[in-house]
Amino acid sequence: MFVRLLLLLTIVPIVELFVLLAVHGAITERYNFQTGLLVTVGGILATGILGASLARSQGVGVIRELQQSIARGQFPARSLIDGAMILAGGAMLLTPGFLTDLVGLSLLIPVTRNLYRRMLNSWFLRSIQRGETRVRFHSQFAPGPERFEREPGAFRGPVIDVTPEDRD
Repeated sequence: MFVRLLLLLTIVPIVELFVLLAVHGAITERYNFQTGLLVTVGGILATGILGASLARSQGVGVIRELQQSIARGQFPARSLIDGAMILAGGAMLLTPGFLTDLVGLSLLIPVTRNLYRRMLNSWFLRSIQRGETRVRFHSQFAPGPERFEREPGAFRGPVIDVTPEDRD
């Protein structure tokens, strides 16, 4: 895990710097140095401002969904995942660079965020099926076996009822 994080923290900035220099160079070739600099820095600032306003509006919507789920007595899993993706998208927009801005903006747009959520759910389910991840429910929101008896097909697989008393 440490090696992956180290690679991420070194490779991403190098790639971002390369892209920034390439964009600046392409604009400078066509116009002049000042125009290239202005467009490059202006583009980064514009995506940051756009992203900040989008992150704020999407974040408010997720907080509203979270409150409604809790008021209904449901576990707000989708809202929590969306909130984490919006937070990650906002953080990516704070880092200078076009690639991180592109990924950050895609995390803030609901349509692409839904795609990311589906990919994350699939990855998580595969991880559980391979035994790489253990899931433990210790929440008042965790559904009991009666939910699965009422809703046929809601869960495919063994149901293990875990209560707070079952802790190690």
